[in-house]
Amino acid sequence: MGTALWHEYAQMLSLAVAVLERADPEPPWPLVLAELTRGLHSPAASLAQARHAERTGRVEAWRTALPVSPGLLDSLMARQLRAGNPLVAHYASTSDRTPRTASEIMGERSWLRSRSHRLARGTLGAHMLAIPLRAPAGVVRGFVLHHECDDFTAEERAYACRVQPLLVGIDCHYRALARWRAAPDRARTGSGAAPTERAMEAGLTPRQHAVLTLLAKALPATAIAHRLDISPRTAHKHIEGIYRRLGTCDRLSTVMRAQSLGLLPLPQPVDH
Repeated sequence: MGTALWHEYAQMLSLAVAVLERADPEPPWPLVLAELTRGLHSPAASLAQARHAERTGRVEAWRTALPVSPGLLDSLMARQLRAGNPLVAHYASTSDRTPRTASEIMGERSWLRSRSHRLARGTLGAHMLAIPLRAPAGVVRGFVLHHECDDFTAEERAYACRVQPLLVGIDCHYRALARWRAAPDRARTGSGAAPTERAMEAGLTPRQHAVLTLLAKALPATAIAHRLDISPRTAHKHIEGIYRRLGTCDRLSTVMRAQSLGLLPLPQPVDH
């Protein structure tokens, strides 16, 4: 990515860190969408989910300069699903979760001739980029960004790939927080399985769980090694093993993923 988009990535990273440290009841989607539209030079963006087989879907959050209502956005989504939107069709039928544009999936010529393109061109923007999130089987969920004239550049697609783990982490954090708030009080106070037991169920060794706990405290590998009386090389190997087990690639997404799985305690709600 170029210098400008690295700056936008740093902004999204700072937002993700702030989210991880708080326990607000409402997800920060307006802030996230603002960062995405700025970083990807997009006039419109939304967070939506759809069931491809049933051709149904809904929009959870959006950002656009157009005067649109939730009902209108849901109607536009229904029309896109009936038109065979390639993003939904692709993610519903494959295990690919890489951010992609509609023209990447269909080919530029086919996309420009498609019903879905004509519909997008007349509404939020002619070109679309999806950043998928985790979702149950049969459900496609993620962010959709629009460009009015030109398609998304290779640099912008690289930015989307870079911020995707942060977005997945934020989403997992708020889903876990919602489950925590909905659970009976006894579940919150630890009557269920302890984090160490959950870690073993997830395939982590006790030493890896100890390393994970120190990762959550933002300690570097050298400090972790000193705390656990191991070599820095061994600490790095444990960290790499944790990444493989949790399917993550950096510390922030690892901590968020671990919290969503119950391997680490969630941040306590802030009383105001």
